[in-house]
Amino acid sequence: MSSKIESEKASPEMVGEAIKKASAKESADVLIYVGPTVKQLTRYASFVGGKPAHLKEHFENCKVLEKLFIKTKDFATFEQNLTDANSVEMMLFKKIQDYFSEVK
Repeated sequence: MSSKIESEKASPEMVGEAIKKASAKESADVLIYVGPTVKQLTRYASFVGGKPAHLKEHFENCKVLEKLFIKTKDFATFEQNLTDANSVEMMLFKKIQDYFSEVK
């Protein structure tokens, strides 16, 4: 007797299509926000397809903010550099803290 699970096995074509769709998602532009958690943004939030549109005003008012949205491949290096108090990464991090501390 055949079970329902066995009768619903995926065909090789279905599996191939699923793999293609999953691969396409991985190659999409994924950015990670590596700045401090602020009112409208959480540290390490990831965004597929570019920077978040709801922060457009902040991108215009604070150009540094864009630099804290990095590609996943750059994440480890950024985090390592952030441990150095004199690094560019730490300077950017602090500028964003200052900017959002003044935003109401």
